[in-house]
Amino acid sequence: MSYEVDHVFVMTAPGAPAADGLVEAGLTEGASRTHPGQGTTNRRFFFENAMLEFLWVHDRDEAESEAMRPTHLLERWTRRDGDASPFGLCFRPADTAVETPPFPAWDYEPPYLPADRDIQVGDNAGVVSEPFLFYLSWGCSPSDPPEHDAGLTALTSVTLHTPTADTPSDALSAVSRLVDIEPAETHRMTLVFDDGGRGETLDIRPDAPLVMRY
Repeated sequence: MSYEVDHVFVMTAPGAPAADGLVEAGLTEGASRTHPGQGTTNRRFFFENAMLEFLWVHDRDEAESEAMRPTHLLERWTRRDGDASPFGLCFRPADTAVETPPFPAWDYEPPYLPADRDIQVGDNAGVVSEPFLFYLSWGCSPSDPPEHDAGLTALTSVTLHTPTADTPSDALSAVSRLVDIEPAETHRMTLVFDDGGRGETLDIRPDAPLVMRY
């Protein structure tokens, strides 16, 4: 079975001021989205083969509801500057629809999606020191992505720097061929676009623990 990265999210402060650094660097921002029933809102950037999402909780009551508790999203958000991983990694089939995700998972039916579109969430969701893993059997590349003035086109590699690199769950281990996992003292992620052909680096720390190379 063949899989690929669909999108990556980074949990940020409300309003995602971290995203402003991308706009200033010449990236074109896409439409934001609110997730009714989940209590989250985002800011998004689209590329030929993937999407980068900055995510925050705007409604704590929704986020801590009984239906949302298994996701631990509120816990991940409130502890994003501490021991919790602020990242989410979403995967999709690379070629044809594959119903089975690459990791052990359970079905999540978000209130904001149609009834026929559920999400498979990695069974490490409660391990908040690891990224939130999820799978879209119906996922596909973004349609009509913008041309970014900075020249970024396609996401070519993802590296997760994490204190838990040496003791990954089965779910995180299952995606290690798609995402490089390296030990680090704090949570950080490096995204490489177009194989880093321009030799440019965009480091938006400390607003978010994210480095982009292109």
